[in-house]
Amino acid sequence: MDFPRTADDVDALVGTMNSILGDIATTLPKATALTATAAELDGRVRVSVNARGIVTETAIDEDALTTVTAARLGAAITAAAQAAAHEVGTKAQEVWAPITEAQRSMPRASDILDGLPDISTMFGVKPEPPLTPPHHEPTDAEVYVELEHPATTDDEPYFEDAQDATAGRGPFTDRAW
Repeated sequence: MDFPRTADDVDALVGTMNSILGDIATTLPKATALTATAAELDGRVRVSVNARGIVTETAIDEDALTTVTAARLGAAITAAAQAAAHEVGTKAQEVWAPITEAQRSMPRASDILDGLPDISTMFGVKPEPPLTPPHHEPTDAEVYVELEHPATTDDEPYFEDAQDATAGRGPFTDRAW
């Protein structure tokens, strides 16, 4: 695209820039107010996020706490959070689309000043962050236990070394008594 060289061309360019700035001012409150909610486990786990994809609310039905393993519940919460973040990202792209298109129609700085590099090519494409957990070595505070005899279903927790805490004691169950 050739840079406009006449005063009328510059006026049109400035008018377009002012229009885009006005559109940004109008769109910004809409974009920052975006939210999304996603559900997992047949709606028993729901996660809501704000416009930045940050979790603002997590709701878990009580029956999910007793019928689902901790690992499956954690995976469901993570999946719901990622789905909600993806949804709010899609909504944001739709809200900003008219402005993005208007900006693409504007000349680049490298079109205006000869020899100026195209900044958009200098930094490359923004990488997408991974959706998998980071690999890390457990600290002393973290304890991971693998059961030799895992539960056969989510409804049957298995405790190999469990003992009856009240066996051989009187009617009081608090050791402070």
